[in-house]
Amino acid sequence: MDDNNNFCKEFNMNVYEEKARKLKAGGLLCSNAVFDTFKSELNLEGKPPAPRSIDGKCGALLTTEFILKNIGRNDLIEDYNSLFISKFGSDKCIELMRKDRRCNDYVGESAKYISELFNK
Repeated sequence: MDDNNNFCKEFNMNVYEEKARKLKAGGLLCSNAVFDTFKSELNLEGKPPAPRSIDGKCGALLTTEFILKNIGRNDLIEDYNSLFISKFGSDKCIELMRKDRRCNDYVGESAKYISELFNK
C-alpha cells in the first residue's frame, strides 16, 4: 500500500475525500478537484467557479456552493459556509493560505461534506 493510502486510512477518509485530495495533489486547482470528484456521479455540467472569483472565497468552498445549487440544495449553502468558517477561521483564500493548513485540507473537507449528504 502506498503512503497516500495509509494516510487516508489513518484519518478515516471516505473515497470522495480521498479522490479530491489526490486530484488536488496531482495539480488541479482546488475548485476543479472538488468539481471533478463529483462531476460524473452528479451529472454536473459547466465549469466550477475559479478560486477567489467571488468575494475572494476559497475555490473549494465556492465549488461546494456551486454543487449544492446544482443538486437543488440551496438551503444548505449558508450552513456549509458557517461550518467552513467555524472549522477553518475564514472563507477567504488569501487568509486560509496564511494558516497552518494546506489547500488540500479545504478540498478534502468540501468533498467529505458533499459525500455525506448522500449517506444520511
